[in-house]
Formats: sequence, C-alpha cells, structure tokens
Amino acid sequence: MDTISSGLSNYVDQISKVGGELGPMIVKGMILLLIVLFLVKYLGKFLAVLLIKYGMPERKAAYSVTGLHILVLLVGALVVLNLVGFPGALLFRVIMVIVMVSLAAFIIAKPYIPQLPFKKGNLIQTGGAMGIVDMITFMYTRVRTLDGKVIYIPNHKVLNEQVVNSSARPNRRLDIDFFIPYNQDVEKVTDVVGKILKEDEKVLEKPVPRVVIEKFSPNYMEMKARFWVERKYALTGRWGLNAKIKSSFDKEGIRMASPRLEITQNR
Repeated sequence: MDTISSGLSNYVDQISKVGGELGPMIVKGMILLLIVLFLVKYLGKFLAVLLIKYGMPERKAAYSVTGLHILVLLVGALVVLNLVGFPGALLFRVIMVIVMVSLAAFIIAKPYIPQLPFKKGNLIQTGGAMGIVDMITFMYTRVRTLDGKVIYIPNHKVLNEQVVNSSARPNRRLDIDFFIPYNQDVEKVTDVVGKILKEDEKVLEKPVPRVVIEKFSPNYMEMKARFWVERKYALTGRWGLNAKIKSSFDKEGIRMASPRLEITQNR
C-alpha cells in the first residue's frame, strides 16, 4: 500500500509540476489564438469591402479573404505552438514549404479553374431564375429576382448550367413586332415608326434603327422595328415606344391587325 501511495503521490507531483510550467504558456497561447481569430474575422470583412470598392470582382475578393484567413491562422498557430515549447523554426520551414507548394499548384491550375461568367450587379438568367446578382461567395451566388424574391444558387450548379448574362455588353438590341393589314400604306407605316425611333432619346443612333417587313402571313404583314438602347433600358425600352406607336397610328389612321390562329381539319 505504501508503495502504491508513493507512486500515486509522485505521479500527482509530476502532473502538478508540468501544469505549473506549461499552464501559463497554454493560457497565453489561448488568449493569443482568440485575438488572432478576432482579427481574422473583422479584418477579413474590412479587406473584402475594400477590395470590392476598388474594383475587384466579389468572388476573387472572397478568394483573397479566404487566403488571408488561412495565412493569419497559420502564423497564429506558429506563434502559439512556439509559446508552448514546439520548435518555431522547424514549424516555420514546414509552413513555408506548404505555402510555396500550394501557391505553385494554384498558379499551374489557375487556367483550368472555372470562373463564374458574371459579377455583382449583373442581370443574369440561369436555372429558370432571372435577376440581379447581389452577392457572390465561395460556395453560392445570391440573385435578387425582378419581382423581389431572393434565390441562393450553388456555384457548382451555376457552372453546370447555361447562363445568360444581360450585362456583359453596354448596349442591347430590342425588337417591337406589330401586324399591319395588306390594305395599309407600308411606306407610311415605316415613316411613322422610323420617326418615333429617331426622336426617342433612349434609342441609339448607331446601329441605325430599322423598320422592316419580317414576313407575310395570309391576312397581314408581320413588321418589326429593330433598334439598340443602352443596357439600363433593356427591360423598359419598349414600354414608352409601344404607347407612342399606338398613339401615332391612331392619329395617322393606320390600322393594325390581330394575330390569328387558324385551325384546319382534314377530312
């Protein structure tokens, strides 16, 4: 019994000694780790806002912030481990090797890494959803639809589907279709619509607006007004022109036809 008690006493004494030596260092290390995590969180947000403000795409900014997080955590882990007695020089060499290998792998693989075909503020259509991109993270893209809904789309799904980016070019082409009976004066119709397009400030001078007969149907001519506007008028550019065309047709006595659906039955 005395031998067992003596052994337990020695074991407790050793634990107390180790705790007394390492306890303060562990406490210091934990405090330092908490400070590092705090800095990573708020410094990352500040850096992301700053990078986006100066023109960096939001997804690249997210990558940059993620890289900063990893770097700061590695440095913090190095300092904490050094405090508790691990050889700091050796850890530093290991970390530098890992960083250099990772950087080399990224540079080699970068041309093969798929990029999202849009940026924040673009009007896109993908997966049956159409709206404005208002957030891009490493994992998902947030789209605000034109009717006020918010849709979260995983980035891997975006990369595997067709994406229509309506904001990729500064100008957009619009068409207005209307139907004119054969007994109407086509030249007069062309002049009236052409004048409206020429005088409207939203319609660009180049490419030159055109009013043409698209095709002939049995009961009417299908005519088309084709013109270009700035991207910001892509959705609303037709609305005012439709009203102007209808009003001018009424004043000039030009009659429009209604599209007809003809059903024939074979006997």
